Amino acid sequence: MKMKAFNLPETARDELIPQVLSDPMVSVICNVSNNQTFSGCNNDPNTPVLASFGAGRLHACQRQGSYDLDKMAGDNIGALHRSVRMLPLETGKITAKWDDLTFQLGPRLFVYADETRILCFADTADAAERLCIDFGKKYTKPPAEDRVGSFYLIEGGTRGFQTKLVQMSTETVLTQNAFKLHYGDKGWDWHRRFAEKLTQKQNGLSIFEGQPGTGKTYYLRHLMGELGQTHRFYYLPTTGMGMLTNPGFIEFWTEQRLFHSDKIFVVILEDSESALMTRGLDNREQVSAILNLADGMLADFLRLHIICTINCPSSEIDPALLRPGRLLCRQVFGLLNYDEAARLAERLGKTLPHRQDYSLAEVFAGEETQAAKTGRLGFAT
Repeated sequence: MKMKAFNLPETARDELIPQVLSDPMVSVICNVSNNQTFSGCNNDPNTPVLASFGAGRLHACQRQGSYDLDKMAGDNIGALHRSVRMLPLETGKITAKWDDLTFQLGPRLFVYADETRILCFADTADAAERLCIDFGKKYTKPPAEDRVGSFYLIEGGTRGFQTKLVQMSTETVLTQNAFKLHYGDKGWDWHRRFAEKLTQKQNGLSIFEGQPGTGKTYYLRHLMGELGQTHRFYYLPTTGMGMLTNPGFIEFWTEQRLFHSDKIFVVILEDSESALMTRGLDNREQVSAILNLADGMLADFLRLHIICTINCPSSEIDPALLRPGRLLCRQVFGLLNYDEAARLAERLGKTLPHRQDYSLAEVFAGEETQAAKTGRLGFAT
């Protein structure tokens, strides 16, 4: 195989590179780091960027935020070089969404964008910064309505850790009277104390315990809306608990803290029993990771509040997680007594079948709950 050297002045090398790339006998190997896709970029230049800049000067500037990819693609469709198009499961219900866009605005001028990040490449640092600022200002989404909740879904993959913004509706934020109907007067008093702790303390671990349907997730939606202006909420799905022990997870939080230094971070781990149980061979590293993030030396820098929801009794949780001073809050979400449940049901226009205690889910279901409990299992004859 024929090989060509690049020990030339930069201007001569720039003229030679296109000829080399077009020579069928020359093999050019580019190191694209961990990037496994042609469109994805993360913090590393993707394939079109590397091919354009070669060994020449390359500078990048990154800006985080919330961006309108539909408008961005529509305004620059002629410069769209690489993209991912997300189609809905059912046609006609939700429009397709853009993701991972790469624009080539000039021979050495690129913009990569997703919903939460813009990354610009140019041959000078000033050009990259100007492009990043201009693109960011033009396509930043307007601020969400006051008291509308949102969170960032954490995803892991070949491109490292990513976040997807999930916006919720105004109905998820309860008025004081509505909150008391759902959780009782004592629940409101507890909520005010807990919200104050999340604001005044810089880190800590909280555990929400309760049977399915008792309102743990419903409460978290309200909390996201009420504290959305000062706090930044993240959600780690149950299937992603393994990310806790990934060395890159610390780097992810370091980067998030760098770009959002004015926000208080809250990380939600739902149905996290497997990560909190008394340490064994299968979860030892996960328990240790949660301890370090919530109360270890890393906690002083990362400043994370971790909220874990569990369906099992807290007596099964690793004792180290329940140590006073480390545990910011442990709240048990129980059933509403009949009088409380009846008041809520009346407001919802529901009818309760029996005089007994109810979970929130059962109150919302009303008489349908009784039908589900008494249904027969078997085959009709």
